Amino acid sequence: MRDFIRYFLKYPVTSNVIMLLIIVFGCMGLFNLRKTFFPERTAKMINVQSVYPGASPLEIEQMITFKIEDNIDGITGIKRVTSKSLENTSSVLVEIENNANNQVVLQDIKNAIDRINSFPDDMESPSITLIENLNPAISFAISGNVTLDRLKLVSEQIEDDLKDMQGISKITVSGYPVQEMEISVRENDIKKYNVSFYEIHRAIQQENIDITGGTIKSKKENFQIRSNNKKYSSSEISEIVVKKIGERIVKIKDIARVNKVWKDESNKKYFNDTSCVVIKVLNTNNEDISVIASKTREYIENFNSINEDIQINIIEDNSVIIEQRIALLSKNGIIGFVLVMIILTLFLHPSLAGWVAVAIPISFAGMFILASFYGITLNVISLFGMIIVIGILVDDGIVIAESIYQRYERGEDSFNAAVNGTLEVLPAVFSAILTTIVAFSLFFMLEGMLGDFFPEMGFVVIGTLIFSLIEGVIILPSHIAHSNALKGIKPNYRLRKIINKTTLFLENFKNNYYVPSLNFTLKNPFTIIIVFICSLILTVSAMSAGLIKSTVFPNIDGDNIIVNLKFQAGSSEEKTNKWIQFIEKKILEENITISKKYNNNTSLIKAIEKSVGSNQAVDQWAMSAPQSSEKGALNIILIPSEERTIGTSDITKYLKNAVGEIPTSESLTFDIASPFGKAISIALYSDDTNELLPAIKQLKSYMHSLNLMKNIESSDQKGLKELKITLKEKAYNLNLTTAQILNEIRQGFYGFESQRLQLGTDEVKIWIRYEKNDRNSIYDLENMRINHLSNSYLLSDLVDMKLERDLISIDHLNGKRSVQIDADLLNPKIDNPNIIVSNLEDYIKSKIKNIYPSIKHSVEGQIRSQAETGNSLKYSGPIVLILMLTIVLFTFRSILQTIAVFVLIPFGFIGVGWGHFIHDFQLSMFSWFGMIALIGILVNDSLVFISKFNNNLKLGLKFEDALIETGKSRFRPIILTSLTTIAGLAPLIFEKELQAQFLIPMAIAIAYGLILATLLTLIFLPAFLKIINKIRYTKEWIFTGNKLNDEEREPAIKEIHYENM
Repeated sequence: MRDFIRYFLKYPVTSNVIMLLIIVFGCMGLFNLRKTFFPERTAKMINVQSVYPGASPLEIEQMITFKIEDNIDGITGIKRVTSKSLENTSSVLVEIENNANNQVVLQDIKNAIDRINSFPDDMESPSITLIENLNPAISFAISGNVTLDRLKLVSEQIEDDLKDMQGISKITVSGYPVQEMEISVRENDIKKYNVSFYEIHRAIQQENIDITGGTIKSKKENFQIRSNNKKYSSSEISEIVVKKIGERIVKIKDIARVNKVWKDESNKKYFNDTSCVVIKVLNTNNEDISVIASKTREYIENFNSINEDIQINIIEDNSVIIEQRIALLSKNGIIGFVLVMIILTLFLHPSLAGWVAVAIPISFAGMFILASFYGITLNVISLFGMIIVIGILVDDGIVIAESIYQRYERGEDSFNAAVNGTLEVLPAVFSAILTTIVAFSLFFMLEGMLGDFFPEMGFVVIGTLIFSLIEGVIILPSHIAHSNALKGIKPNYRLRKIINKTTLFLENFKNNYYVPSLNFTLKNPFTIIIVFICSLILTVSAMSAGLIKSTVFPNIDGDNIIVNLKFQAGSSEEKTNKWIQFIEKKILEENITISKKYNNNTSLIKAIEKSVGSNQAVDQWAMSAPQSSEKGALNIILIPSEERTIGTSDITKYLKNAVGEIPTSESLTFDIASPFGKAISIALYSDDTNELLPAIKQLKSYMHSLNLMKNIESSDQKGLKELKITLKEKAYNLNLTTAQILNEIRQGFYGFESQRLQLGTDEVKIWIRYEKNDRNSIYDLENMRINHLSNSYLLSDLVDMKLERDLISIDHLNGKRSVQIDADLLNPKIDNPNIIVSNLEDYIKSKIKNIYPSIKHSVEGQIRSQAETGNSLKYSGPIVLILMLTIVLFTFRSILQTIAVFVLIPFGFIGVGWGHFIHDFQLSMFSWFGMIALIGILVNDSLVFISKFNNNLKLGLKFEDALIETGKSRFRPIILTSLTTIAGLAPLIFEKELQAQFLIPMAIAIAYGLILATLLTLIFLPAFLKIINKIRYTKEWIFTGNKLNDEEREPAIKEIHYENM
């Protein structure tokens, strides 16, 4: 290694060429990195969608869902299965194990479902798809004073135009239902001509066709025999002949009205109270959000310039948010870098400070080379990893630079000082970097949602550290050896005066405060240890008492408020529209008041997107719920957080109070959009429905009584009122069956799908059903005629009808009926969801299960994600810890010194806890990830300290003198590395913008933990090494009877004998 370093010192051009190559290729790699909102996630969900028109949730469950669940049970790679049986639709969601092959599991599921031969005849083929992880890039509203048909045509053209652009592939369109061809049969006319629905269907099937009759092959020419009789318009279809009665030809138009209509379902969108069609452009894992949004914005600008009657308004542009986040973190990173440079310059020679700081861009450039191959994207997590690693990079550079400069000051020439100084600290630096790499490798072993996010941060840190080691061995010694600092060239007078003052201040602080403290520590090591132990106990107690608050995920105020309104199932669209308009009006009125009070009359609300017929998911990765007329939603888009002086949570409270209660509504919720899911979510499941439903009712009642939660909702909501039909005696006497009667009812009221037409890109279904006026009341049903053996009978004479309300959906969890209860925290900044969920679990076990023994429960939402991550840490954490112990053990070759390094780790929590208290942040999962990063830094400082201590012992210093000299020599590097790391994170900690909020807990954990780590390394570690020395004395005396002096007990002294052999 000595010759290797000497080579680059002799020929500095080689190190400069390597540096330039790293920077050039790094820049190329950086320009190739894509920008995404969050780190890309691997698709781990498979959706099996089945449609059976006209079937109830119970029919769907028994005839479809159970069969699918039963057949896919046991397939290798399936983690868990959830399902939802709705009216007309079965949706089975399969979650895949992290280590399973997506495509293999997908094919196994397809094969298993293909083997099912007992599905209902009228059921459509199941759709089995791997759910892509799509992120919204940009959404916009198309509106104008035109018909909905025109808006549909324009939106379809826009969709086609955008998809034709390179880099855009996924687009969704909403705001209108699908179109269908409806044959509205008049009941009186089909009675008059004695025509059945089946005869109309048969006529369409036989007449509305294109068919080939073969080929005539003559000697001169071939002729194709063909009938082009396919009819696509309503007027053409109405001319189809149904039957002939005597001399009278009966056509469809004689018994029905044929129209192309919108499907009878609620699907309406409004933007700022103007009817519109909404288009969302999404980005896949292979697309760049900034490129997509830029091309879309350019298209919109061009469209608006050439169209007057129809205009496009951008609703949300997430590329702006990611650009803001990148700019924000880049700004914080640059400020941190500048602060690092200033601090280094104040305490080191400017040329030393400059070359130490150069390690940062070189290491980043090397990481960008690796990142371009690995598929890393520029996102908030990877950028935060870059901010974290700045301090660690400077730490290693300072250690090497200080070691070289100290040897130069002791009289060595620049060449030998560079070689010997680097080699002196290289083992400790190498071990420190390696242990930090191992610590951050833990992020690759995490599971759950966080396991999808944080590997990118781990990659950034590890990649950067690898190149920092290369830079520290090859480039930095060469630069320092030929720098002005080692040539004896002093900086200019003013700068030298500042450096002298700061250096003198640090020296005085060291001599007047640190050295006396260190002497006291060595005389009273047990006192120091007890002080730190008491501080740790006090911190843990403060956390248990709620003084230091904790949660699962940090409470982040987004820029969107989601308002979801829901009435009783079956409520009319008119009712929903009326009340969602009322809510919107109240919100706009309150906006004027609070904008005047808190924002100098500048509106806090930028825009409002309104939906009628659907609710909006708060979690962007949640599955969309089915559309129905009783649902309505508002997406309130606020101005950016940095442009207002009031938080989103406070705005939400004002708006909710202004709206008040909505009469007869089942639920009205005001939520802040979050990527982490619900804070409280528990599923109860059982095979016994008679126990499940009352258990849910009891649990919900208990949750309400705690007064700690809001927006408490369960998935067992009642559906439409149903007319339950049973046959009368007369029907049996006529030899009629339930199937016959219900089939005729179904054909008239639900409809009979006769055919499908391909009109452009739309597949239009032809439905035969009664005219709307003949099927809009129970009276119409009762007076419906049932044809049987050339006679007709009133339905009311054949059946009894009973009005009941059934479930709107039936949920399953791993094959058992389940009901999920979700809730938000009433005071998210105070309450800990872990404690509340633990309380609910105790209540389920002690109260509910005693009454309903078949009940089982499962924790969902944020807590489940946390548990998945926590469980993975139980297995991967010890592995990482053992590897770190092994590296340190190989470095020191002493078990007790290795233990001394790792004993420091839990005490770092003192700084983490009180740092969160000072900044009024809750401890969260991100805080614990900050602790993982802190471990690497803490071990780094300890390694170098103990290595220097062992070297001092080998030079012949007494035990306590060696500790004092180590403390004095390591004081400045440790203080500098702590200051530089904290300075790099400080801009982020004090950042007020929304984009930084969920990263601040990690920054607080590292910065304040590092303050404690500095004390631990300079004070606690010497005290612990002193106690270890006493332990060695006791061990030697007990086992050998020898009374060794302080130095002879140390492994460094014992090694001298073997090193000289």
